[in-house]
Amino acid sequence: MSDLFRDFKGDETGGQHAMRGFNFQVWHAVLEALREYKTGKDYAVVLEWQQDVAILNSSKAPTSIRFLQLKKHETSNHWKFKELTEPGKDELPAAANDGDASATTEPVDDGEEKKPAKKARAKKPKQSFLAKLYAHRRRFKDLAGARLVFVSNAKYEIPDGVGGKNMETSFELTSLDASLLTELEGKMRAQLQVPEGEIINLVDIGLAVSDCPLSDAHKFLAGELAEMHIGSELNLSAEATILAVLVIASYVHLRGSSTKKAKNLQEILARGVTRADVDLYLAAANDARQSTQDLVKDVIDRLDREEAPFTLVTKMRRELSRACVEITNRAGPAPVIAAHLKALHENRNEYEDISRVTDILSTWYEDFQKLEIPEARDYKREYLYCLMSMIIQNANPIQQLPSVPTDSQSEDKK
Repeated sequence: MSDLFRDFKGDETGGQHAMRGFNFQVWHAVLEALREYKTGKDYAVVLEWQQDVAILNSSKAPTSIRFLQLKKHETSNHWKFKELTEPGKDELPAAANDGDASATTEPVDDGEEKKPAKKARAKKPKQSFLAKLYAHRRRFKDLAGARLVFVSNAKYEIPDGVGGKNMETSFELTSLDASLLTELEGKMRAQLQVPEGEIINLVDIGLAVSDCPLSDAHKFLAGELAEMHIGSELNLSAEATILAVLVIASYVHLRGSSTKKAKNLQEILARGVTRADVDLYLAAANDARQSTQDLVKDVIDRLDREEAPFTLVTKMRRELSRACVEITNRAGPAPVIAAHLKALHENRNEYEDISRVTDILSTWYEDFQKLEIPEARDYKREYLYCLMSMIIQNANPIQQLPSVPTDSQSEDKK
């Protein structure tokens, strides 16, 4: 069963290349991630794997999947059922081997030796939206459950079997009139070339209209997240709520844009977000309410109260803005320096026994100098003190730093 969680030859990948903005697909995926989060259970929302969005019931050992095919209707406010069950007009294939001239290449009588006629390769039938969706039921038949849903911004015009039509926002295919259900099964069988002995199972396949609006989706999702606060331990400010939604959307978009072929479940998960990821994004958005600069200023004020040298306090205030900007540049030296400082701080428990911040920074600085880190040679003590202050305060930019050896030594010492 684990072999199912990978990419297969022939899978469509066009959507991966088309994701250049926070589109309908991204925002709906964020909505699914938030609603799954509300259940309190583990999950993973993955983009561009088999279908536009796949929701796995676990990020470790999934046993069921919900596949979503998302399509905006650009020209109408509703879908006609025929649009979902038949290939588009421009996709209808020419008949193969039907006895006309297109089926064979006849020899030309030009006086030269005749070459035998070549048989044209039979073309596979084009597939409708629902046929493409149903293909995943066959591939994932060994799973406990694989729900399939076609999701759009528009309603669905469903025939009632007696000449009438109903507009639906949510509909299960098994609710179709018996004659229409038989007709749909026949189309599925033909388009997917399903053997006669195999049953077409249309149970647990639905049509749905997304709650997520096409414009200002972030505002709707912020409301969805704010509603999650009620009766939970989440305590995000309004500003942090908006920020959290944008952060989640950024990661969904970034990961869903990956075109790397996945060989296993872990590489599949790299295209989506899990419950653990959303935990981190919510925490990061909440921590961002207090700026890194304000957190370092608190340490500088403490140094001032401890009567640290006036020039030290003054120079730290001058270096503060530069340090706050450079720590966010992951291509620059500041994150590497901070990573070494943080590793040193975590490995030296004796710092916790020092009561004065002035003495903590001084001892820490002396230990750091012994490492002789090449990237830190051109940085002043006061600049390093600002980075140390961020670490003490667990500021947001310090939480994800490059990894460094725990027994850090400079190349010179080696």
